[in-house]
Amino acid sequence: MKYLLLLASLILFGGTIAVAHFFFPKKEKLIIERILIGIVMAIFVVRFVCYDDIQWIDGWQQYQKLNIGQNKFLAVMGELCIWLIVPANLFLFLRPWSSLKTSSWFVKFISVPVIVVSIICMVPMTVNMIGASHNSFATMKLVEFMLPIELGATLPLAVYYSIKDWNVKINKQERLYVGLLASVGSVFAIPPFLPMFFFGAGRDGHYIYDLSFDHRLVIYIFFVILPLLIYFYLRNQGARKIRYALLFISLGAMWAFMYANKFSKIDEPWNYPWHLCNTAMFILPICLIFKPKRLFYFTYFINVFGAMMATLMPNYGSTDLMFNPDVIRFISNHTMALWMPLLMVALHVYDRPKLKQYFFSVFWLFLYFLLALGLNVYFNRIIVATGKPWHETDFFFIYTNKIGEMLGEWATKIYRQDVTWIHNGYKYTVRPLYQALYFVGYIVLGFAMWFVYQLGFDISDSHYQLHLKLKGIRQDKLALESVLDGRSIEEPMDKNAGIKLELDHFSKKYGSNKHYSVHDVSFEVHGGEVFGFLGPNGAGKSTIIKSIVGIQPITEGKMRVCGYDVQTQPVQAKANLGFVPDHYALYEKLTGREYINYIADIFEVSKEDREERMAKYVKLFELEQSIDNKIKTYSHGMKQKITIISALIHNPKIWILDEPLTGLDPTSIYQVKQCMIKHAQEGNIVFFSSHLIDIVEKLCDRIGIIKHGELQVVDSVANIEKSGKSLEEFYLNIIGDNVTEAGK
Repeated sequence: MKYLLLLASLILFGGTIAVAHFFFPKKEKLIIERILIGIVMAIFVVRFVCYDDIQWIDGWQQYQKLNIGQNKFLAVMGELCIWLIVPANLFLFLRPWSSLKTSSWFVKFISVPVIVVSIICMVPMTVNMIGASHNSFATMKLVEFMLPIELGATLPLAVYYSIKDWNVKINKQERLYVGLLASVGSVFAIPPFLPMFFFGAGRDGHYIYDLSFDHRLVIYIFFVILPLLIYFYLRNQGARKIRYALLFISLGAMWAFMYANKFSKIDEPWNYPWHLCNTAMFILPICLIFKPKRLFYFTYFINVFGAMMATLMPNYGSTDLMFNPDVIRFISNHTMALWMPLLMVALHVYDRPKLKQYFFSVFWLFLYFLLALGLNVYFNRIIVATGKPWHETDFFFIYTNKIGEMLGEWATKIYRQDVTWIHNGYKYTVRPLYQALYFVGYIVLGFAMWFVYQLGFDISDSHYQLHLKLKGIRQDKLALESVLDGRSIEEPMDKNAGIKLELDHFSKKYGSNKHYSVHDVSFEVHGGEVFGFLGPNGAGKSTIIKSIVGIQPITEGKMRVCGYDVQTQPVQAKANLGFVPDHYALYEKLTGREYINYIADIFEVSKEDREERMAKYVKLFELEQSIDNKIKTYSHGMKQKITIISALIHNPKIWILDEPLTGLDPTSIYQVKQCMIKHAQEGNIVFFSSHLIDIVEKLCDRIGIIKHGELQVVDSVANIEKSGKSLEEFYLNIIGDNVTEAGK
């Protein structure tokens, strides 16, 4: 009978998918595929919850004592198929909604083989589920109808997707993703009874309780090491792969949790998963499928803390050995509730929450608290005639004194202060003070944990940024070696560049900003030139300068310093630069001479060269009397001069100054100007930004003007003067809209 049902299901679903494939257009075909998958999911769910299993037995020896009538090999194969059919079906169910290439491999290499083996082992699976296998229609149980229908429906769908995706190829990294996700996800989908079936309940003395060695070992492996490994692997994957992986793992864990919630208990609401951490098993897949933000932040703020406390103080029996199904189920449940929400934030499935979202979560927790309290009071009501409770529950641990006993006698005294009343032969009890303090304490501790999460995410983000930077450096180095084509990395990328500063379609964005601060700027400056860079405040002058000197990364385009690429050869490029920032920061406990020597050491300037140059510039800037005084005693102008000397001590080929004359007295301005002219006359480049247009006009060979992050013009001062306009008039015409707005 089972094989007739299997054959009928194969023909029905196989024929339907074949007709859809050959006779329907692409859009309708996808709709039919999803409808068929939905029907198979419904069959799977009914089969899953409709039988009373015998699998909560204490190991293989107890199984043998039941006189089931099948050998060990068949029993083991049946047990493995009961486990693996869940992840195999989940991969199949996710396929029509996923555009990932890897999803086709999951179906092809996991779903199809597991379903085929399960068909072969259909009878052992049935025996393991209900203790017998019936052939007669009259004696068959519901699960014996549903299992062959399920297998007969899933096989043609899995084969269809395998044929449809036959030519899909994935690389080595994606194959690793398939293998790891299938392994980890299947571990979380393990039925709670499976370890006990193979190994028994465990050896005496090994209890996952009271922070014993075994308890700590479980915490280290499942609550620390495993989530960290998942994080470090998935952070290198794309957003779709991350979400797919987390969804598969959470669905597998939810199904493993559901093994103890069968159809036979549907009329026992006191056995429903009302516990806070239990609700997380259903909330997490919903959050990954539909992305409801408020529901997610509720489980993030409330369930994570609850799962952590439950992990440290588990509520299963203290005599339960490590392979007891209740222990396995508890570990799987609280593993998900504890770190899955944190992973979803760390891997950017959801944004890092803000404080206001915590207060929303508190409101929803209050509603849940009232629900749990009401259910506890109702189910624990005492039957006055017998003096016994109707049913014993302790949802959220707010009805019994479990938490109070851990806190001490003072908490127990508060617990004993109760309010009771009798109605229709039942006695109801509440403990208002204890339960109110419990709620407030949970909220306060949960709020404190929020800051711990934030610290963890800060560390995670910093580590990830460092990882990306190091990865980028390695990639840039490989690209550079390819471009240099065997030449030394110390050689310029453009070996014929000479002394030249080049910007090639440079653009810069900050963070996640959608708008460019500087967009598509290109120009060149050659040796012997003094180049003035003009523009209003906020136009992008400092952004370009900071990118040239390597203070901030380049978003798009290229910058080259004497042929060296600023991004891929940063050390070599900086060796040719001298930089005077608009806001300098000096080590003020050093003397001027010590600071200049410190900079000279960084640039590996020889003793003879540094002494010669220092003597020249100290005399030029009239610092003979103060060069050996501490910098903190210097005036603003003197500090500016020390900064300039430090920028010139290694005789850079390109000297960059950002508003260098601001705050200087006329004598100092003259000294700096002379220094700039002399440096350019020696064949070097002087590149500076300034708002002092009259000085720029007298000093510069060429100028560039930037407005709103876009380069407006690059021209020589001589050409501008030939047009009959002063540089000031020319500049004001270029940035005219800014002047008009200022005038208004």
